[in-house]
Amino acid sequence: MQTLAELSECFQLYAVCDQCQRVARVDINTLMEKEGGDYPIDRIRMRLYCTTCRKRTQALRIVYVGPGGKAAHFRYR
Repeated sequence: MQTLAELSECFQLYAVCDQCQRVARVDINTLMEKEGGDYPIDRIRMRLYCTTCRKRTQALRIVYVGPGGKAAHFRYR
């Protein structure tokens, strides 16, 4: 199982609403401060909801951006 700490160095997280197609970046560092580095990614999926349409979603995209986010020129959608 992947944890926040395992993803923090080279990845970004995006929550995607299947209902209204909204995409929002999830700040891994803020989550680690709140939940701890050992917090499992699967638990984040269970807690996601769209702030626009208020529907629950478990669509979470994990995007590789390289060490330190140096390849972070990526934009989801």
